[in-house]
Amino acid sequence: MKLARTFGILLTGGACVAAWLSLAGAFVPALDAFASFLPLFGVATVLGLLLARRLGWTLVVALLGLTPVALRMVPELTREIPTAQGGAPQIRLLTHNVWGRNADPADTAQAIIDAKPDVVTLQEVDGSFRPMLAALNQHFAYATKCPPGCDLAIVSRWPIADSDYFLKDAEGRKFGPAMLWARVVGPGEQPFTVVTLHYPRPTSRDQAVRRRDVVQALARIERGPLIVAGDMNLTPWAAAMRGQDRALAPLTRMTRALPSWPRAFPVLPIDQLYAGPDWGLVSARRLPATGSDHVPVLVTLARR
Repeated sequence: MKLARTFGILLTGGACVAAWLSLAGAFVPALDAFASFLPLFGVATVLGLLLARRLGWTLVVALLGLTPVALRMVPELTREIPTAQGGAPQIRLLTHNVWGRNADPADTAQAIIDAKPDVVTLQEVDGSFRPMLAALNQHFAYATKCPPGCDLAIVSRWPIADSDYFLKDAEGRKFGPAMLWARVVGPGEQPFTVVTLHYPRPTSRDQAVRRRDVVQALARIERGPLIVAGDMNLTPWAAAMRGQDRALAPLTRMTRALPSWPRAFPVLPIDQLYAGPDWGLVSARRLPATGSDHVPVLVTLARR
């Protein structure tokens, strides 16, 4: 029993330190990766308190450890997301990192088809999943093309009027970082642009550069009907994600604390979807696991 109590005290203290370190990521970017696990630090704090079976200083430390958890989670869970008008035509968008080492790509492709999305954005298609793109093309009449080395794909039930691996200005000149986009002509001949991307891991210095370049590039195009989705390798608790939310305004992140990784026990919300002010949210949910290490995320939007 003493061993359990000692372990509980140490667990509470360790989780408290880790939670505050993750909060320091706003000032020390190298610590921001800790923020991905902030809810788990909260769980560890409570578990440690239960094992310790003591109040006093253990309770004080526990409350101290839960403070950064609340400071990050409450704003995410209560932030405002625009809702769609009743009766407006809806579009179903599925985003999925299908994983380069997908253990069952055929099952993943079938799960995508069964979800009946209108537009699909995929990441890591350059591995075992690539042969399945032909199977998707039998159900989605339109698809983007991507140059060698590109691991992204967009397929659609609706016509794709234009697409590229780089954004283009009014004169057709390409600019910005590589990110696949498609100009989709939706119901009522209303076009909208869908962009998909895949950020490096948060421990990589390249991610901050990538995020900055993406924000600067997207600021140069029409953002009202814009939709941006993909594996961003960022959780809502990270300072980097909050900074991106502000930088991408007037786009709104429609995925609220929706865990999508790892497949066996999704705890990290790292697959995200942003939409411009033309859109309102109908629903956002994760789908059952496939052969990928991520689970698919399905977001339904409608015009506002």
